Amino acid sequence: MKQSSAALPSIRLSALTALTVAVLAACGGGSGSSDSNSTGSSNGTGGSNNTGSQSGTPAASQKASFLPPASTAQSVAATGDPIADSVAYLNAMRHNVGYTIALSVDKGLTTSSQNHAVYLADNSILSHNETAGLAGFTGASPGVRISAQGSYSTWGEVTSAGDARAFTDSLVGVRGLFDAPYHRVIMLDNFASMGVGSASSSTWGAFNIDFGDQTSALSGTQVIAYPYPNETDVPTDWYVNEIPSPFASAPQYNQTYTGYPITIQGSMFSKLSSVSYAVTDSGGNAVPCQLQTSANDTGLTDAAMCVPFKPLNASSTYNVHVVGVLTAMGVTGTQTSPLDLTWSFTTKAASTTKAQGLNRGGIRPPAVL
Repeated sequence: MKQSSAALPSIRLSALTALTVAVLAACGGGSGSSDSNSTGSSNGTGGSNNTGSQSGTPAASQKASFLPPASTAQSVAATGDPIADSVAYLNAMRHNVGYTIALSVDKGLTTSSQNHAVYLADNSILSHNETAGLAGFTGASPGVRISAQGSYSTWGEVTSAGDARAFTDSLVGVRGLFDAPYHRVIMLDNFASMGVGSASSSTWGAFNIDFGDQTSALSGTQVIAYPYPNETDVPTDWYVNEIPSPFASAPQYNQTYTGYPITIQGSMFSKLSSVSYAVTDSGGNAVPCQLQTSANDTGLTDAAMCVPFKPLNASSTYNVHVVGVLTAMGVTGTQTSPLDLTWSFTTKAASTTKAQGLNRGGIRPPAVL
């Protein structure tokens, strides 16, 4: 879930308020949210296939390009402190995709985030909204709670909650949110600051991150992909427990293991349109996936995603080709950049893939909202 000042494009405002994370199975809260997720092409190249190219050859400076990924990737190991570990993890992921300045930890956002995590844990629920009269109530909506802690030009929230037994280590909450594609987009947006909250009861765990303000670290002609170019040790699968679900039009995939989501996004108030994806394995074979873009999903504006229907192979290289149009929107006008990018990533070795399947023992991974 995100929000901005009234001066920003309304098309972005509705998308910004659409995404919030709460336990990979639920996503709510926020006006303008939508889960009208029709399927893309099953061969991973569906959706609107207009390349968006313009007549003539655009100057190199007008073409969309990647924010250059870091030359040395960072990683984080669980220490047992979910707040410190999550701050470190998210900043490591942002460093890896190319951000050179870390998200600062903001006192007000930390307070609003912790308050909401306590509310969720005390009431054993997953929601972005709160109900007056219930234990821990501090504000009906994320916007109200965050604004009560300070003045932020933009804000966002991601939430995860569920069976306390599913939070097996101090990174489960943040990893679950980051793996979920709609929530990953928010976590990789060009926000400037964050605050992390974590709470649990004997039966219910809750994790929350609030974001505020924005930076110019991602230009209007740059995009971020995840997995990022040449990334290694990429997970092979993802347990679909996110609201909104990328499989709203194919619900048989919900609460199952699919392939790891592949996302691409522009800056926070840009628009990514006319997007097509082609994902292939090292042998050139097409990898069928669920395509979600602004053409078939009103909850997306600056991003697109392709979620393979089946888990990827271990120790394998995959190639991605994305074509589309990136439009940067700002107070000085708009800039349109043709997007035509190809990159590759390599999945984890089978021997290093973390065993999953909490749900097979009657415990579902936390849901995200």
